[in-house]
Amino acid sequence: MVSTPLASGLHPAVRSAGRFYLWVSLPGRLSFTLLVKSSRWASGVRKIRLRTKFLLSLLAISAGLTAATLFIVGYNVQKRVRESILEDLRNSVNTYQSFERQRQETLTRSAQLLANLPNVRALMTTRDAATIQDATADVWRLSGSDLLVMADRSGNLLALRTDATGFARDKAQTLMRHSLEKGEARDWWFGGGHLFEVWVQPIYFGASSEGATLGFLAVGHEIQARAAQDFSSIVSSDVAFHYGDILVASTLNASQRSGLPPPPRDAANSASRTPQEIQLGSERFLATSIGLSPEGGTRVSLTILKSLDTATSFLNDLNRVLLGLGLLSVLVGSALVFLISDTFTRPLANLVGGVHALEQGDFGYALESTSGDEVAEVTAAFDRMRTSLRESLQGQKQLDSAGAPKMINTANFLRSQKWQDAAPRFSRYL
Repeated sequence: MVSTPLASGLHPAVRSAGRFYLWVSLPGRLSFTLLVKSSRWASGVRKIRLRTKFLLSLLAISAGLTAATLFIVGYNVQKRVRESILEDLRNSVNTYQSFERQRQETLTRSAQLLANLPNVRALMTTRDAATIQDATADVWRLSGSDLLVMADRSGNLLALRTDATGFARDKAQTLMRHSLEKGEARDWWFGGGHLFEVWVQPIYFGASSEGATLGFLAVGHEIQARAAQDFSSIVSSDVAFHYGDILVASTLNASQRSGLPPPPRDAANSASRTPQEIQLGSERFLATSIGLSPEGGTRVSLTILKSLDTATSFLNDLNRVLLGLGLLSVLVGSALVFLISDTFTRPLANLVGGVHALEQGDFGYALESTSGDEVAEVTAAFDRMRTSLRESLQGQKQLDSAGAPKMINTANFLRSQKWQDAAPRFSRYL
C-alpha cells in the first residue's frame, strides 16, 4: 500500500485487493483507515456520473423492450398471416373445384348441343373431308371455342379449326384417337406448346338411343394467359398451369416463372396436403397444387400461389410505428430521469465534494441534508465522523503542545555542568 502524505495527516484514497480506502494518520501512535468505496470493477466506470448511468440504463432497457416487442409482434403477425393464407389457399382450391365442376357441366352440354345440330349431322353424312373442313367455320364460330375437331366413326380426322400456331393436324389426329381409346368425354390435349381442355361428343344419325354413330366432335378451350388471368380472378391468387413439368400458363412475371418448380409428382385431384413455401425472385409464396387430369396419363396440374410478402407488407409500417414509439419513450423517459435524478444526485454530489474537501484537510465544507432518505443518513454519518476526526486532531495537537517544554528542560539538564560532575559517581553503580 502506497500513499502520499497530505496536510493534517490525511492520505489519498488507496486501492488494495479491489477496495478503496482513505488512510488517516495522525502524529504519534494514532492512525486509522476509513473505507470509502468497495468494488472490483469500479475503476472502469467510476468516472461516469450517476445521472449518465441512469440515462444509459434507461436507454438499454427501452432498446431491449422495443426490440423484444418488435420480435414478438412480428412473429405473431407472421404466424397469423401464414394461417390466414393457408385458409385462403384451401378456400381458393374449393372455389376453383366448384367453378370447374359447373364449367364442365356447361361445356359438356354445349358440346352435346353442337353434336346434335342438324347441319353438323348433315355435314358428317357427306363423308367428304374438304366439304366438312370448309363448312365447319360457322360451327366453330358458334361454339366459341379455341379448338374444333371433327372425325369419322373410325377416328380419322376430317376437320380442324384453331388459331393456335404450331398445333399440327397429325398431332390432333393422334390425340383424337387416344381420347377415343380411353372412352372419356373430357380430356387434355397438348401439342405445339398449347394445352387444351377438350370435350368429345359422338355425332349420331337420328336418336342417340339407336346408336348409329356418324363420327365425333371435339371442342377444346385453350389454357393460356387470358384463361390463367380469369382463373386467378376467381381464386384471388396467382395461378400456374403445368402439363407434366412444362409450365403452360401463369399469372406470375417472367423472373418468377423461371424459378417456379414443377408440382409434386403425387399431385392428385385434390389439393396437396401441405402447402409449400417457395422463393420466386425476391418474393416468398405459399403454394399448393391440385391435379386436373385423370390418373394414368400425363398429369395436368394447377398451382395456386399466395404471396407472403404482400400479405405481410403492412408489418414494415407497423415496425416503423413501434420503433418510433420506442424512440419517443426513450426521449421522454430520458427527460424525466434527468429531472427526477437531480433530486438524489445533487445530495450525492455534495457528499462527494465533502469527501474531497476532507481529503484536502478542509473540515468546514458545508453539507446539505434536507431529506430523510438513505443519502441523508450517509451524509449525517459522514458529518459525525468528520467532527470526531477534527476533535481528535485538535486533542493530539494540545497533547503535543503540553509535552514539548518538559522535553526541552530534560535535554538542558543533561547538557548542564552539574550532570557532567555527578555522572562519574553514578557510573560505578551501572
